[in-house]
Amino acid sequence: MTAAGHEVLAADLRGEPSVDLLDPSAVEESMRGAEAIVHCAGIPGPEGVTPLELVRTNTLTTLNALETAWSGGVPTAVLASSGSIYGTAWSPEELSWPALPVDEDSELRYLDPYALTKDFLERMGAMYARRGMTVTALRFHWILTPDEVRSLVDAAPIESGRRNLWGYVDLEDAARACLLALTPRDRSQRFHTLLIAADDTGVTRPTSDLLDEFYPDAQRRTPFEGSTGLFDCARAAKVIGWVPRSRWRQ
Repeated sequence: MTAAGHEVLAADLRGEPSVDLLDPSAVEESMRGAEAIVHCAGIPGPEGVTPLELVRTNTLTTLNALETAWSGGVPTAVLASSGSIYGTAWSPEELSWPALPVDEDSELRYLDPYALTKDFLERMGAMYARRGMTVTALRFHWILTPDEVRSLVDAAPIESGRRNLWGYVDLEDAARACLLALTPRDRSQRFHTLLIAADDTGVTRPTSDLLDEFYPDAQRRTPFEGSTGLFDCARAAKVIGWVPRSRWRQ
């Protein structure tokens, strides 16, 4: 953000000064002078957290951010949603993928509270867009550096990546998506949900082989050559001009 010429007003419990996003007055104070918000705060996964705390924190921090922005006349919000919203990542039972690649219209079949919080986030974004804000919810897949892709995805047992379809998004690509979402190209509507994922998998094994072994019954809506990723981000290219720039194979 700063490299693009923006002045950043950070608001986080770990920042300095510390800001509790569950406190509406603290959020209001932190947002003075803001022209847009990028809301990425919250609990990033359900492990080690009770469902009550997970839903409370992720929902109320988003509500406080959007309500404060709207009431203060801040016109633009970018929200960090998640590819986990589809339900396969944290489901207490194995869920299959009926059709691939995944896109924004793929069915949400979640059974876990973390995915529920992301559904709340997107619905809140849509509501504030109806109030007049421009809101973009970015469904980030697993955000990783190139070294982390090599160590956490490619080097892991191949079956461990099946729930997430061996997907990821490069950290720099995720940051660039936030920046681009501040000024969407497509202004025909005020609310957008965009999938943000790499266009390749995080493993060297061919994608078609992975599908043959782990998802033989899934409908293949396109041919998957080489290590082609299983997430379709064409809408992000259209709406904000974002395309992934994978670096881990370099």
